Amino acid sequence: MKKKVIIVEPSFYGVPFVTAAKEMNCKVICVVSDIDNPNKYGYAGQFDDLIVADIRNSASILDAILNSKYREFDAIIPGTDYVTAVTAKVAEQLNMFGNSYFAAKCARNKDLAREQYLKKGVPSAKFAVVKSIEEARAASKRIGYPLILKPTNTASSIDVFYIDSDDELQKRFIQISKLKQSYMDFKVRNEFILEEFLVGPEFSVELFLNNDKIEFVEVTEKHTTEPPYFVELMHVFPTTIDTEHKEEIIDTAYKAAQALDFHNGPTHIEVKMTSNGSRVIEVNGRPGGDHITSDLIFDAYGINIFAKTIELYLNHDVTIAPTKNQAAAISFLFTEQDGKLKSVDGLQVIRTSQGFKKLVVDSLPGQIVRVPTNSDDRIGYFIISGDDATQLKNEIIELNKKIKVHVD
Repeated sequence: MKKKVIIVEPSFYGVPFVTAAKEMNCKVICVVSDIDNPNKYGYAGQFDDLIVADIRNSASILDAILNSKYREFDAIIPGTDYVTAVTAKVAEQLNMFGNSYFAAKCARNKDLAREQYLKKGVPSAKFAVVKSIEEARAASKRIGYPLILKPTNTASSIDVFYIDSDDELQKRFIQISKLKQSYMDFKVRNEFILEEFLVGPEFSVELFLNNDKIEFVEVTEKHTTEPPYFVELMHVFPTTIDTEHKEEIIDTAYKAAQALDFHNGPTHIEVKMTSNGSRVIEVNGRPGGDHITSDLIFDAYGINIFAKTIELYLNHDVTIAPTKNQAAAISFLFTEQDGKLKSVDGLQVIRTSQGFKKLVVDSLPGQIVRVPTNSDDRIGYFIISGDDATQLKNEIIELNKKIKVHVD
């Protein structure tokens, strides 16, 4: 009999869960907020059935499942970052396998995570949670400039600001206070977090836990824009820099995951290597997005983390072993000036480059594009793979010199 797998609102990084479950001959049921979402997010025709619910509310999800013909099923998995907490709560209420609601809630709320890092002795950043500009000014004096101001429960670098003065703090706090909703109409909390600005290269640790044991781990090198924004420009997998500190970076990530009560499955943990050692930025209780998990890990190591996650949820145990020993990298495409997109030159050079894997241009001619302030400002991306990560990084740098984005 086919295993029944429920995936809650697959979108963005989580769409490959649907594909993987179908390829594993599972019966795939998706809980969605709208019946048009399979078309919207690109998995139409890959599922067996839909259940409609308010995916922002665990009670709505639970009621919708229990009132469907799928009262009995084998696994329930979150399909996007925003539903990790509500899905974990439903799983707990049904006594099903998964990480705890506490873990998912901490990962979704950066202030709760920081409190746990502090409590468990995980190296992190100085921080303060503020609700008003007065509290923000007082906190800035305690922590000291420069600072990072950001929402406690959003993603994709939305309204993440670099603050280096009282005037900038005033301006950005007014701006961030107007942010009331994020993706899928999830409410943005009225508490914001001020953090010490950590200086050093940034990494993400792709960590897969199997009953607290590290089943798979690797470090991704991240390149971002300079302050005041931190938009990710390129990922190189595995990292080519600070390899002598790789063990320390992984150890910090593992301790951070444990501090938040993560015991099983994929996590995507951001870490900076500072002059005082590694410091955790945040733990995400999900596979890495930005094509890290769906493309880079698969292209470099031949590992399908989505399939392995489903296997873990079904069997409560899993073995992960690379079938390749290569490297992969992704570069995101942006405009250097605001305006209407006319054309993008140089794409054929990418398609004919050695190791070419994928090229996607999301923006169409006539569409408004702008200099990046967050990940939504990307106009596309390309992926290459090969035997050596350093060579791939250098190749991306050269390819980007040949790409010209024309705007009116």
